[in-house]
Amino acid sequence: MKIKAVLFDFDGTVIDTMVYYAEIASKILKEECGLDKDFAKRLYLSTAGRDFPTQLKLMGISGEKANRAYKRFIEEKKLVLRKSEISRYAIELIEKLKAMGLVTAVSTNNECHLVRMVRGIERFDEVLCFDGREYRKGLPHLLTLLGKYRLKEEEVLFIGDSDYDIEIYSKLGIRSLKTKGIFDEDEVNKILKEIQRMDDGKEG
Repeated sequence: MKIKAVLFDFDGTVIDTMVYYAEIASKILKEECGLDKDFAKRLYLSTAGRDFPTQLKLMGISGEKANRAYKRFIEEKKLVLRKSEISRYAIELIEKLKAMGLVTAVSTNNECHLVRMVRGIERFDEVLCFDGREYRKGLPHLLTLLGKYRLKEEEVLFIGDSDYDIEIYSKLGIRSLKTKGIFDEDEVNKILKEIQRMDDGKEG
């Protein structure tokens, strides 16, 4: 079945933020929770892709320490995203996909009010983000996309750079492409060729 929508990961795929987030998180985890900074950075990166409250739970951090860490992380992340923009090659790919008649969407566990600060985010047809509670990457986002655009799972392609994200959407019956990170011209061409292969029934 032909691809009708492409769902993008956000951090590390269409926007270059992970280095900054890891630095912010490791500093906060050291100051609020007493963790060694290098160890905290590794913990953060090993749990990346999840919303920060879930990451903290996986690190064994809860209660008031977790609340303080989360509030600080949001405030510092805001400073990063205010200065950020969707990469030029991601925008090039989005526009080419739209010209092909495909729906373009982004799925992120970044908080919605922060995502809207990013320059170029309006290029996507649909922005699916974290509401601070239960609306997050995975089934909640997918159900919105399928329902609003009357799509079937097999008509959606997910593109992301982390094994965690690929696993989430693959388990939901979504075809996935793992990228090497922030897009460049070669990556854009590779993705377009792969979509053509899928449409021709030659994936693999």
